Amino acid sequence: MLRRKPRLHRLVVHVTDHCNLNCAGCTHFSNISEPGFASVEEFERDMARLAVLFSAISEIYLLGGEPLLHPDLIEFMRITREQFPESSIKVMTNGVLAHRMEAPFWEALREYDCTLVCDLYPIALKVERVDALAAEHGATVEWTESRDEFFRLPIDPAGGHDVADAFERCRWVNNCPILRDGKLYPCAYTAYVDILKEKFGLDGMEVTEDDSVSIYAEDDGYTVMDFLVKPVPWCQYCDFDAMVMRPWSRSKHEAGEWIDAE
Repeated sequence: MLRRKPRLHRLVVHVTDHCNLNCAGCTHFSNISEPGFASVEEFERDMARLAVLFSAISEIYLLGGEPLLHPDLIEFMRITREQFPESSIKVMTNGVLAHRMEAPFWEALREYDCTLVCDLYPIALKVERVDALAAEHGATVEWTESRDEFFRLPIDPAGGHDVADAFERCRWVNNCPILRDGKLYPCAYTAYVDILKEKFGLDGMEVTEDDSVSIYAEDDGYTVMDFLVKPVPWCQYCDFDAMVMRPWSRSKHEAGEWIDAE
């Protein structure tokens, strides 16, 4: 019998690395990132490759950063739908720019059957205006529950934490396959910690080849799946014993928002 290709449950892709909302302790480091826009050409190549490896991807999130900052966002929606016709495609936004988006954006959401998911931050968002624009163009918009509170999962530069324990505890916290430069990482910390290190001139916390899997080096989707369900060496830097919930606030761009105080 022919072995069917595996199905990936969820995939996250940065359309932009930077953001227009300054959230304290952003787990994608978007508030301290230099402006970074994903390449349409590279994205199309990567999505075509993922379609070779997997029979389907249940949920695909186009986010960042703030995806509405990308001038070619519609192309990302089109490519995603063409490669994965059955996927639930969600454009994840902080909602700040949503009420300013023009008709082609809303029409693309409808045409490519994408959902605009807006984070309900405790700021003056134009909820009624966004809902009206979506209704006017037949697009789907969803609002999250109130984002008044976020978790803080400190990064311990000394490392040494039990990787298996950290990975298991991260399953419902920060663990979600994220695509960057043709590689799949288990979470945004491993994929984008270079932003944190560069911003504050930090040493250590090196991401190695064992912390990601190349979608081009592997020809079997099951090999990729096997990688994604196991801890990686970088998990040693996540200090779950110190994880807490904290109110949403604006960042002061201090390393302590992410790094253990010690």
